[in-house]
Amino acid sequence: MNIAYRSLIALSIATALIGCGDDSQPTVPFPDKPEPLIPAPVETFTTQIGDVMVTATKEELVITSNTEDDKLASVESFKGIKFAEAERFEHSNSVDLTELMNSEGIVKATSFGDACPQLKTVSQIQSEDCLNLNIWRPVGVDADAELPVYVFIHGGDFEYGSGSEVLVQGDTVVAQGSDDGKPFIYVSFNYRLGQLGTQWVKGANKDGNYGLGDQKRALEWVHNNIADFGGNAQKVTVMGQGSGAMSIGFLQQDHDIAGQYFQRAIMQSNPYGFEYPSYDVAKSRNNNFDADTSVDEIMASQETALNGIEQLKNWLLGSLQIPILSPTADETPMSNLMPFAPYILCEKTSFLGSCSESAESPMQAGFSVPIVLGENAHEANSFGMLFTTTFLIPTVIELLTDDEPELLTNEDPAKLVLAMVNWLEDENNIVLLQQKLSEQASDEASADLALPSSAYSAVTGLFYGAKLEGDLLEMTGCIDTSDITGTVGCLVDIVEITSHQQTQDILALTDFYPNSEAGIGGALDNMKQFKTLLNDTLFNGPARYMAANSEVEATLYHFEHKPSFNMWNFKTGLNEETGEYDQLSIIDLFKTIGCISGACNGSELPFMFNKAVRFDGSEVNPSSKEKALMNEMSRLWFSDELFQSYQYSDAADNVLVIDGAGFSDNSTTFDWDYVTNPGVDPKLREGRLTGLAEQGLMPWDWYLN
Repeated sequence: MNIAYRSLIALSIATALIGCGDDSQPTVPFPDKPEPLIPAPVETFTTQIGDVMVTATKEELVITSNTEDDKLASVESFKGIKFAEAERFEHSNSVDLTELMNSEGIVKATSFGDACPQLKTVSQIQSEDCLNLNIWRPVGVDADAELPVYVFIHGGDFEYGSGSEVLVQGDTVVAQGSDDGKPFIYVSFNYRLGQLGTQWVKGANKDGNYGLGDQKRALEWVHNNIADFGGNAQKVTVMGQGSGAMSIGFLQQDHDIAGQYFQRAIMQSNPYGFEYPSYDVAKSRNNNFDADTSVDEIMASQETALNGIEQLKNWLLGSLQIPILSPTADETPMSNLMPFAPYILCEKTSFLGSCSESAESPMQAGFSVPIVLGENAHEANSFGMLFTTTFLIPTVIELLTDDEPELLTNEDPAKLVLAMVNWLEDENNIVLLQQKLSEQASDEASADLALPSSAYSAVTGLFYGAKLEGDLLEMTGCIDTSDITGTVGCLVDIVEITSHQQTQDILALTDFYPNSEAGIGGALDNMKQFKTLLNDTLFNGPARYMAANSEVEATLYHFEHKPSFNMWNFKTGLNEETGEYDQLSIIDLFKTIGCISGACNGSELPFMFNKAVRFDGSEVNPSSKEKALMNEMSRLWFSDELFQSYQYSDAADNVLVIDGAGFSDNSTTFDWDYVTNPGVDPKLREGRLTGLAEQGLMPWDWYLN
């Protein structure tokens, strides 16, 4: 069965399941439905905020619950408030409300501000003047109300996103909270992304993590101003998803921020097992852009870096640590797959300028405020950095081995790995790969990609880092920086690729042992095992470890519900003729496919915000059970109960499991790893996460130690 045919079947089944999940066609007649509620038009009003007058909007919307009929409710919104300003490649500085007054002495906050420059379409205009925030509060709040405050940091791999997108707007949850007698204020904001948000800066205790700096300025602004909106600056919960959650890991390391500007945190889908780039690696990637470089040039460079194929090439070279071609490397090549993630601050540099003493990573630093953290069941299917390894590599291997089938039978994985590097250096092959991906797209590419046995072993070893071993003099003689193809071709016959001992130990375990592609489903099982390993070592295992070793209260959750709708839309690529983003995006296509099989990265967001929309704001049609889960989860997520009623205990291994059945006493699974992740290998039978940790195969005992 070819890929196209399997693909058609997979998406046909998914479509059928969507139809089954939609119970809008009852078999038993219901009484006539009441007339739909029609929200009133948006109103503008002007109110005193501190020392200034601010014009904002009052918006009416329909809210739902599981205990009452739908009703109309209102919120007040303050949109597009500039909280900071910054020069290109400089850290931002806070802006006071009084600086935003127009000629009439009024601050206008009635429409969303610009989004930060990125390669995806968003609902707002994009510009570098993008450091603005939005506030939603209940109607008629007094300045001394001292309401709790929730500040959301959007995700998007540090490459895209906005605090003003429909999915993460706070109108619904704020209206619900007010109607339930549990009012709060919600804030979202923008921060610089991509190359503009992360640029290496020379020197100890300096950094070019400008996006993180913008987040700190937003939190500072909230701390200094939220009381004037009726909030309590001492009851601030910062929350983030994906790269927003990763940001909170860094923010907790700054004791001038954590505990001061926020007192609690919620981290959704933070891959604590990710190795962030070091100071030296960030330095080696520096492209010397400056304030005079055009935005178009910066974005063109960013587009190349994020096209998937370039990430794959950089990842392979980084994995092999070929001298001169990749002279500076961390323990793993992971950061090549998320090139604009923040880098680790250098605290002391050597005489030669390299970093001799680094700051702690977020995993090493731990938590500084009470925390809620958790993951979705199938993060590896769609999380940004994993696209390259889980979807591109199988396609490259298929094309490569069409011409060189012996690579799959060769016992030396070095030959396959170096052959992939060499193959990707040929522009004709890049064109062939792009054509293949487009063909898969037109046939609705398969959700069931495969990895032959030798490829599975090689890719697993590469993901966690490998090195070339051989005669140094011979290897040096191969190096020609102007001819990577020739260099790699020369190295093939004289080197041996050696993976970490930990990787070899993992592949020796029954649960991860390579399956022969000659067996039924063997190659498919290899890919499933690879994704399971990524989920275990990047997401689930590290989150559980962090909760178990936390010195503050921690709640651990696991989102297992598979939505009947897909969060992704793959018609997001740039149409060069019209300038619109309405063409096929290969990366978003594969993320769409990855979300067919279960709860992928971001699947919880519609339930958390009670908004039936995708990432791009397009509407979806949830089932009645999903609507009930949305009503319940969106209320729990913005409450003290989430922090107080589900606190994690290492001894009990009690995890809040969100599986679509709602929240009750049965929502907590005790002995979660043993119950949920039973291993086949005797070393993993107490639970895969427990077994991997006992064998020293988790990041904290390995590459993040």
